[in-house]
Amino acid sequence: MGMEVLEVNTPGELVMWLHLVQSEVRMEQDGAEIILDYMAEHGMTLAIRNQELAVLDAGEESPEYKPYSIDDAIHDVCEWNLELIQDMEDGMKNPADQKEYNQFSDALDILKKQEEVLDGLYQQTKYEQIAQECALEVIRAALGSVPEEVQVKLESYRKGENGQPEEESRQEEQEKQEVWQRGQERGR
Repeated sequence: MGMEVLEVNTPGELVMWLHLVQSEVRMEQDGAEIILDYMAEHGMTLAIRNQELAVLDAGEESPEYKPYSIDDAIHDVCEWNLELIQDMEDGMKNPADQKEYNQFSDALDILKKQEEVLDGLYQQTKYEQIAQECALEVIRAALGSVPEEVQVKLESYRKGENGQPEEESRQEEQEKQEVWQRGQERGR
């Protein structure tokens, strides 16, 4: 009996598959669309084979579906995005004319918006976890232990917060509000 291969053709299919396999990577439609667009631009097709993610690289001499994780897909797309950002920035340095500069600038804006989405996805991959573990090992080797404030920031980052614990973030917001109120009182 042959292996059934189902190509992932739409962002909804990728999001649904991630949900069905209870992946730790949470992805919205916009993230899935970016992933699939970059894959298509590189001649690659995602598919599900035996309930596992696979990829077909049309650029290979004898293309066949090979195992491929969502972490690998996100990693590859992040790299391609960074390469394109660098290309657009380089193009803006020596454009032929204003029109070409504007084209590079417009493309860069789009790539930067994609980068924001991709950064959120990358934070969920095994590669981000490995990088964090390596960073902690370097800190331990240099300092003997990881300072508490670093651990707190890392934990809030892992939870998808902006690098600040919720309580600290609330405290900062309250302080900003108080400064604004004092400014209003002085202005009267």
